[in-house]
Amino acid sequence: MPYSYTPLPTNHGFHSTKRRRIGLILAGLAGLVLFLSGVSLVLRKPIRFIPQKNFQDLHPPNVVDGSSPAASSSTTAVVSTLYTDSYIWGTAVLGYSVRQANVASRLLLPYIEDRISPEALCIARAVGWEPIATPLIKPPHNGKGIYFHFADQYTKLTVWTLDKLGIKKAVYLDSDTLVRRNIDELFDLPFNFGAVPDVHGSKGGFLTNFNAGVLALRPSSSVFNQMMKVLESASYPLDQAEQSFLNLFFVANVVRLPYAYNANLEIKRESPKLWEGLKDEIRVVHYTQVKPFIREHGGNTKTWGSFAEEVGWWHQVFDEMMGELRDTIEECQR
Repeated sequence: MPYSYTPLPTNHGFHSTKRRRIGLILAGLAGLVLFLSGVSLVLRKPIRFIPQKNFQDLHPPNVVDGSSPAASSSTTAVVSTLYTDSYIWGTAVLGYSVRQANVASRLLLPYIEDRISPEALCIARAVGWEPIATPLIKPPHNGKGIYFHFADQYTKLTVWTLDKLGIKKAVYLDSDTLVRRNIDELFDLPFNFGAVPDVHGSKGGFLTNFNAGVLALRPSSSVFNQMMKVLESASYPLDQAEQSFLNLFFVANVVRLPYAYNANLEIKRESPKLWEGLKDEIRVVHYTQVKPFIREHGGNTKTWGSFAEEVGWWHQVFDEMMGELRDTIEECQR
């Protein structure tokens, strides 16, 4: 009789099924975690740098200075900086707009040595700028973490050394700004440092941090030396370069100026009603979102979308500048 046996009971199939179920559950949970992480990244507001919550005693000057030296055209200056030839037309139109607004102060233009062509310097002088060769101030930590287009921006800090040229009060303006009305009152402020609150898109909104495109300051080489002393050791987001550093350095020792002195185009995008109410009071408009002087865009304001009117302001000043100084400027280009 053939050998036969009754198979022993086994749960092998049960374990196999159980393992498959557990695997599916774990895979599902992993997918859910990844999905929720993605959603949180999309919905989460960007982390803001708040210097007041990261206070470091970097010894900035007191914000109030009751001495308030008398302002005169020889001891006050409107200052900009030039790091590349591509911004020369912005710089030229800015300088011309300052004179159109009847600001009689000196026009000082620190520029990075060996970076700017003789042609660009000639155009700057034609408008009234006094070019001042200055060495590059390299970003701290060998530029780690900085946006590449901000790599030269620490050179802006040299404006604090203009006391060596006899300047007691200065208004710094980025070359992508345009003066619309007289700003002489900024020279009469009894403060060492003033700036306008910043405005960011991408849900950043209206910030308490200030924008470094327009600054009212009293030059001081001792303040500059203190900045250089703490530049490497200070802790702040490196991507925004000198703007983050200045926010940390001055922290509570800065007077917030009205938006009229730094009318960032982002204001229009964030709050069209606020912009409309502000428009007739604007002293300085800041072309943060568009650069009218970038050559490839040309002069066709129809290509500028919602900022066409503001770009038109810039082109109007450019046309008036060329109408008056064309021969001199074209001589620079020969």
